[in-house]
Amino acid sequence: MNAYHNFDWFSLNRDNLFYILYSIKDSIVGKTLTIEQFHVKAAAAVRKFIPVIVKKVKDIKVEKGCIWVGGAYYSDADSDSKKCISIDFAYNKNDKIVQVSNRKFLRLCTGFADTVLHEVIHMRQYRRRNWRVIPDYPSTAKRIEQREEQSYLGCRDEIDAYSFNIACELMDKFNFSEKQVIKYMNEDQRSLRRRHNSYRMYLKAFAHDHNHPVIKRLKKKVVSYIPQAKVGKPYRNSEWINY
Repeated sequence: MNAYHNFDWFSLNRDNLFYILYSIKDSIVGKTLTIEQFHVKAAAAVRKFIPVIVKKVKDIKVEKGCIWVGGAYYSDADSDSKKCISIDFAYNKNDKIVQVSNRKFLRLCTGFADTVLHEVIHMRQYRRRNWRVIPDYPSTAKRIEQREEQSYLGCRDEIDAYSFNIACELMDKFNFSEKQVIKYMNEDQRSLRRRHNSYRMYLKAFAHDHNHPVIKRLKKKVVSYIPQAKVGKPYRNSEWINY
């Protein structure tokens, strides 16, 4: 078996994933780096610890001077025992250099950790059902853009993966107060000016309708993930995660 096949995915949690990127803080924060210089440092740190594909992406949607992190899971590669998780560092299409503040770097480290765990959840989902693909949510929204977003976010797999991310984000936000997390999720946030997060992404996609079946399912799943958010990993055992 190759190194990828033997990797202990169950050992990953938010803390050790956070510190994979945080380990290069001194060579990043407060420095003026080209996009290539930053990416080489970040990619090397990631590849040193976890067997994932690391990509550099240029996208006009990325805010100028910012770095976003995204990911993808490829079930066909996983079924062939190949690297199946891609971590993408996305940069503004017109940026040549990047200067990362301490605050932005901490957010990037957290985003990286949550992205990896999101994709590992997808890995577990597909392995449990022997690689079977399940359909997207059958959205009936009138606008094409909203219909596509609802179809993606309403999929059972995405609700599961994002629910863990949301549980973690909100436990961070409210200093591990479960009562405040639940209160926040039940609020009508339609007209409130608040920082974007994964939960507000869902509310916006489904017109802030707390009675929508996707939102109701999401909220129930988030609450069920709170105990796992406290320990920083979405799974209680290694079943289906490690071969």
